[in-house]
Amino acid sequence: MSAPTSRTDKGTRGFDLDLHVTFTRPLPEAQARAALLALPGFTVDLYRPHPNPTGQSPTGQTPPALEEAPGVPSARLTGPLTDPDAVRAGLAALLGGDARYVEVGLRGFLRSAQGQTEWMPWRRNVVLPRADVARVTFEESLRFVLE
Repeated sequence: MSAPTSRTDKGTRGFDLDLHVTFTRPLPEAQARAALLALPGFTVDLYRPHPNPTGQSPTGQTPPALEEAPGVPSARLTGPLTDPDAVRAGLAALLGGDARYVEVGLRGFLRSAQGQTEWMPWRRNVVLPRADVARVTFEESLRFVLE
């Protein structure tokens, strides 16, 4: 049984860690998931382009069979912040490996009784060099961009 996360709480408001990782190049799914193991305990959403975004072939004919996705260019991790030092260590590992840049912060949310999540906008952005992971603080509505 996995540990409960705030994602299952309905009718609540609060702050969750919201972390976006953009890889240096699109990675195969297994490799992307392996890279994200540096940050365990979060909900992971892998982003990838749709193989046929318009639903038509270039000639306007019936769309061909969808090809396998070209890879994972980025991912989003969300969940409660339990250990800031462990997150900083995971960020340093990602930035020393497959990540081109990372956006991270505590983002406000409002979750309806039906389970839909509304994310609040960031109040401020702070851009840091990728080597300055130690300067990342986890203040509400403050996003750090490490590039």
